[in-house]
Amino acid sequence: MLRKQCAICNDSLKNIYTQEKIPISLSCTNTPTINCDKLSFSQCCLCNTIQLDHLIPLNILYGESHNYTSVGKTWENYFSLFLSKLHPIIENKTILEIGCPSGKLALKSENYQKWFIVEPNKNKTVNFHDKIHFIESFFDDDFTTNESIDIITHSHLFEHIYNPNQFLKKCYEILSDEGEMIFGVPTMEHFTTSNKTPFLGVFFEHTIYLCKENISYLLHKNNFKMVEIIDYENHSTIYHCKKEKIINQNIPQIIPQIRITDYYDHFMESVNNYKVFTEYCNEKIVNTTKDVYIFGASYNTQILLSFGIKKIKGIVDNCKEKQNKYLYGFELMVYHPDILTNDECIVIVKNGYYTDEIIKQLKSINENIEIIF
Repeated sequence: MLRKQCAICNDSLKNIYTQEKIPISLSCTNTPTINCDKLSFSQCCLCNTIQLDHLIPLNILYGESHNYTSVGKTWENYFSLFLSKLHPIIENKTILEIGCPSGKLALKSENYQKWFIVEPNKNKTVNFHDKIHFIESFFDDDFTTNESIDIITHSHLFEHIYNPNQFLKKCYEILSDEGEMIFGVPTMEHFTTSNKTPFLGVFFEHTIYLCKENISYLLHKNNFKMVEIIDYENHSTIYHCKKEKIINQNIPQIIPQIRITDYYDHFMESVNNYKVFTEYCNEKIVNTTKDVYIFGASYNTQILLSFGIKKIKGIVDNCKEKQNKYLYGFELMVYHPDILTNDECIVIVKNGYYTDEIIKQLKSINENIEIIF
C-alpha cells in the first residue's frame, strides 16, 4: 500500500529515509515468526509532517492480536487523568468508544446511559455488565449505528489511523449535534528532544508524526471545536473537542494551509542516535561472559535488534501476556524480570519515557545487574 499524498493536508510527499528489514508486527508469538518489510519515510512538501509512504495492509499488520495490558504506574496515572476529564460529561449520555477490547474505561465509569465499544477483538475473559455493549467490527466507512451518540472516546488509537481526515469525518457523522469527543495520543513532540525513540515514534503502526499543530488543524478542518488540550507529563496528550454545526452545507469551508515545525533534523538525529547506541552496546558486550537481555518486548527492541545488537540471550518484559513467547521477527524468548536474579547478567534498557522507571525496577530486583542505557 502506498501513501501518495500527505495524510494531513493532501499535498505531495518527498521521501527522506528508508530502513530495510524491520519486523512488521509488535506481537509476541508461540513460535518464532519472521516477516519484515522496509520502513519508508516521507515528508510533506507543504505542511512538513513526517509520515510513512509505504503502508502494511491492516489485515497483515494486525494479523496477530497484540492488545496487551498497559503495565506500570505511568499508565495507571494516565488513565486516572483521562477518566477525570471524561466523567464530568458522560452523565446520562450514550458513549461510543473506539478500539478497546478490555473495556477498561467503561468498567471504571458510571452514571452513563449506554456504553458501546467498537472493537473486532473483544476480550472474552472480561465480564461486562449490561450497560456495556460490544460491536465486534472495525470503525470504518461502513460502520453505522441507529443510536444517538453523545460522546466518542478513544485512547492511543488515533495514532494508528491511516487516514485521520476520513476517521474524523466519520466521528462527526456519528455524533449527535451537541456531541463531544475526548481522546488521548502519545506526546510525540517529546520524541524530538529526548533522543529516546527512533524515527520520532513513526513506524508501521504509528504511521504519521502527530503533534499539537497538525492534530489541532485536523480537528478544525473536520469541524471540531477545541475545548481543552491536557498534557500528561511528556507521555500523552488528551484532546477534548466538540462538534461544530455546519451552518450552510452548500458553502465550501475555507481551511487555511498548515505548516508545522520542520522536524527533519530531529528525525535524522534520532536515526543516528540509535545507530550509535547499537555500536556502543556491541562494544560493551563483545567480550562478556554474562547473559545479556534487552528490556521490553517492544518496537524499541525490534529496532535495536534490526540495527545489529548481538549476543542477546532473551528479552524481559512485565506484561504476562508476552512472557514465554517469542518477540515477532526474532528467535528470542520473552521472560519475566525475575530471571534477572542471577548476578551474572547485563540488561540493555532503551525504552523512551519509561527508562527511569524500568531502571528503578531492575535495581530493586538485583542491585548487581549491569545496566546499559
